[in-house]
Amino acid sequence: MVKARCRDLGIPYAETDLVDSYRQALRHMYEVGEPLRADI
Repeated sequence: MVKARCRDLGIPYAETDLVDSYRQALRHMYEVGEPLRADI
């Protein structure tokens, strides 16, 4: 259902396992937080 809706809207859809989803989330938070760490 979600996959089809994403396809209809032209939104990327990806399936992953629990460990990889945590890895992706932590990497993203690290990357977006980098400018804040540079000021320390």
